Amino acid sequence: MTTLYVCDLDGTLLSPDASPSAFTVDTVNSLVAQGLPIAIATARSVVSLRRVTEGLRLEGPACVYGGAFIVDLTTGETLVDHVIDPELVDEVLGVFAENGAAPLVYSLDSSPEAEAHADTVGWVRGAEGPGIEWYLAERGADPRFRPVAHPSELTRDGTFSIVALAPEADLEPVRRILDSRYGDRLTVTLQPETYLEGIHWLEVAALGSDKGAGVRELARAWGADRVVCFGDNLNDLPMFDVADEAYAMANASDEVKARATGVIDSNADDGVARWLQSNARIPAQH
Repeated sequence: MTTLYVCDLDGTLLSPDASPSAFTVDTVNSLVAQGLPIAIATARSVVSLRRVTEGLRLEGPACVYGGAFIVDLTTGETLVDHVIDPELVDEVLGVFAENGAAPLVYSLDSSPEAEAHADTVGWVRGAEGPGIEWYLAERGADPRFRPVAHPSELTRDGTFSIVALAPEADLEPVRRILDSRYGDRLTVTLQPETYLEGIHWLEVAALGSDKGAGVRELARAWGADRVVCFGDNLNDLPMFDVADEAYAMANASDEVKARATGVIDSNADDGVARWLQSNARIPAQH
């Protein structure tokens, strides 16, 4: 029986400074070298994943952009992808506009010179609230950025995620509208932003673009019979629901802890690496 160990990144495998500690790097790399199957399930892109996990030996299929894509980190191949119908994108952007919420629009980069897995991030220049201003400042001169002058210029084709960053009170009404109108066609998630207190992250993605569906795909791709997962935030709950065991970090929200098999040390204390070191079963070599 093969057990796949699936880790969220932010608030889970990564330390509070958004990087893996030396202990986590040494532990994870040693376990991977011994043949332990460890996969990532993250809301980050492939490019961002590689940047923040520098030093970690990550191989094989990974769930990125919260389940929109399953990408093989070894070969670069996209195994599964989910994009939103352009007409739905247009309707969702209309709901955001009606409620005064300025979104970020994530789309596949269709330009001829684009590399594999390249994406773009569009927004309306001048409409940035504190959440988007923080996001843009954190990422600096990101080549994915595509600011536009008017909402009509935001990309519709190849869009896989629409995100707003704002206080929960501003976004909860938008979430309710989106869920009531499109809950049978889209995945709508509202959760706290890990690195910015007081800001929530409202994401709209194609149906099936969640970590639960992503973990099922990962298990198939890795040939695993069992899944043990680790997470801290609300977008991890779908994978908690499908995993055989699910562990919440000590820094996780109460709702996540309540749905977990158990609670382990915080990300500041290398909780995932320490649990793996003590409990993970290395597959027998044949």
